[in-house]
Amino acid sequence: MTGWLARLFGRVRIRRSRAGLAPVRGDGPAGFDVNATIRLEDEAGQALGRTRLRLGFIGVLVGAGFLVAAGRAVELAITGEFAEAAPVRVAQAPVQRGEIVDRNGQILASNLDFHSVFADPRQVWDPAETAQALRTVLPHLNAETLQRDLSSNRNFVWIERGLGPRERQAIHMLGLPGIGFRVEPGRVYPRRRLAAHLVGYTDRDLAGLAGAERAFNDELNDGSGRPVSLSIHLGAQDALETVLRERMERYSAQGAMAVLMRVGTGEIIALASLPDFDPNRAGSEPAENRFNRTVQGVYELGSIFKPLTLAAGIEAGLVRLDDTFDARAPIAIGSHRIRDFRPQARILTAREVIIHSSNIGSARMAEHIGDEVLTSFFGELGLWERPPLEIIEGQNPILPARWGRAELMTASYGHGFNVSPVAAAAAYAALANDGIYTPPTLRPVGPTDIVPQIPVMSSATAAQVLGVMRAAVAGGQADREGLAIAGKTGTAQRIVNGRYQAGNVLTSFVGIFPFDDPQYVLVVSLDQPRPIRETHGFNTAGWNAAPTGGEIIERVAPVLGVGRREADPGARVQTVARMFVPRTPVRDGPEEPVELAAGGTEP
Repeated sequence: MTGWLARLFGRVRIRRSRAGLAPVRGDGPAGFDVNATIRLEDEAGQALGRTRLRLGFIGVLVGAGFLVAAGRAVELAITGEFAEAAPVRVAQAPVQRGEIVDRNGQILASNLDFHSVFADPRQVWDPAETAQALRTVLPHLNAETLQRDLSSNRNFVWIERGLGPRERQAIHMLGLPGIGFRVEPGRVYPRRRLAAHLVGYTDRDLAGLAGAERAFNDELNDGSGRPVSLSIHLGAQDALETVLRERMERYSAQGAMAVLMRVGTGEIIALASLPDFDPNRAGSEPAENRFNRTVQGVYELGSIFKPLTLAAGIEAGLVRLDDTFDARAPIAIGSHRIRDFRPQARILTAREVIIHSSNIGSARMAEHIGDEVLTSFFGELGLWERPPLEIIEGQNPILPARWGRAELMTASYGHGFNVSPVAAAAAYAALANDGIYTPPTLRPVGPTDIVPQIPVMSSATAAQVLGVMRAAVAGGQADREGLAIAGKTGTAQRIVNGRYQAGNVLTSFVGIFPFDDPQYVLVVSLDQPRPIRETHGFNTAGWNAAPTGGEIIERVAPVLGVGRREADPGARVQTVARMFVPRTPVRDGPEEPVELAAGGTEP
């Protein structure tokens, strides 16, 4: 014990060393070496130093362990990975879903991380109190449902998904036991309502439900993260929607739709359906707003089909532009009568039938052509099938169960069968493309890409009909100086309870521009427009759809690089004559010089 205390409190030890020193023999005391070296050693101090070294080393290890544990705790608190401990299986959305961009790389759909809050009811102390606290941040939650979920025996229930950082922080600050968070990827649409029906939307797990999101779902989710480019031009889309929205409001229409297609490639440059929706909150929008009228809707589009009836007759060699048809009196079919809106009450040439939009003349022309020729021609234009567009929700046309005399005559002016506006646009794109049909597409087409080309009429037939359509627009409501628009209007009564209802109409306009070098086709329709003072009490296409189409073309032309030119049809005779020479070999057809004459539009 004494030795231990001595070591603890220290002891002086004397050591002698003679190395290197010769003894001095002097007057000192006997036996004392004056050259002896004396060194003091404190053993307790040495032991304390060793102990401190050991404790310091242990402290470093413990501190490092605490730092690792603290870092992991912070990581779990931020990422919410501890939720994986719950035995429930939660669907995980692919993080690398590709973006959707327009033809110029402008982002239409992208990804963003959102916070989602969940609960483990087994760890919730007071379900009622917890539910009430959560509703202070998320007041839209149903208190009864939430309390019931928090009182259940489950180990995982979602409280809310897709929270913003502020909502997440507010819930975090409540300090509620049993409440956790998870970071989930979500889909965002920075353009909001712009091109909403075309872009579409996804569900919570990033699976496409509509539009391009659904059409290209597999490609977007292939894990590469590569963007999917669409054919639309965002500038043209914005211009088209702006005009369409303003005109729909002006005429108090129930709905509106428009399709802008590029001639020769089939690319959809712009597409709009109103009313529309915000894809960022698609689930909370009315179902009718999510309905895409351009592909899901099929309609009787009326007299815009008269030029195609003329094309069928010319292509078959059965009609020439100067052939005449008796339009002096209505045509009786059973108890019904085919009448003209503004009767000419005279014999009309085939050209005049289109310019004056005569139902009687068109019906006579169809009867002369025959049902086999007309229906076959319309079929080759793709009107009897669902348009081959990537949008999956497109609908099939509605066709007559049988083709009799009445069905044939009414089909000549766009009644008795229902097609989508996209299908009509594709048919007229073939007319504008020297008679060559190209399927509509949402994909951008490059200069070296191969585009399917299906000859459906001769270049000569297409040129003649195009010239008549230019004459139908010249000087009318759709005409715009320097843009050389060719087109046709159509007014169709809507069927209500199995009967056509007067005043309840769908008005349409199809336009091709520039007519001497066709580049684009526009189809625009207004659903149930109202007559206003500006239209002098009329609600027909010539007073609403035609000016709407003209204004859209005027807005999008500079965006698409279409310059203005001399618009006088009389100055275009030589240009149209040159169009008789096909750009590519197609079927032979009748040729006839095109004589352009000014005329008015259908009202």
